[in-house]
Amino acid sequence: MADLANIPRATLATVEKDDANPSLAVVYKIAKALGVSIDELVVTDHERIQLVDSEQMRWTESQDGLYRALTISPPNDHRFSQQIFTLQPGARYEGRPHPPGSEEYLHILKGEVVLEISGEAKVLEEGDSARFKGNVRHNYVNASSSLAQGIVSILEKCKK
Repeated sequence: MADLANIPRATLATVEKDDANPSLAVVYKIAKALGVSIDELVVTDHERIQLVDSEQMRWTESQDGLYRALTISPPNDHRFSQQIFTLQPGARYEGRPHPPGSEEYLHILKGEVVLEISGEAKVLEEGDSARFKGNVRHNYVNASSSLAQGIVSILEKCKK
């Protein structure tokens, strides 16, 4: 296969093991060698649009009820999760570390949230976003007297 795609065998091996982030050129060569489009090669369930209806979405809530999150990503996607969350005034949410290589993205829709990671704190206000390694302990804190709302997206590289 590596010969057909005109790529090094080591490159193909890392792609097959999902240990690589191949360039578009490498993906194109593999798709061409297989006689398929790039979409057919990388789209997992071959649907251009995957609808997630409200019945598939699930709510989670902290024990104290001060943090609530609605998972809006497809329930069968084990590598990507997206949630809309609310954080009550004075609330603190302790995020769980994800597998190594994961990334987490935080966007604030309303209010402000303090993002704490390894002793460092950043204040995110409405409209602000942050990206960080997901495999570290992290907290979302609403130190204000108003409700905070945001979107968190988690890409878990190593989870299959």
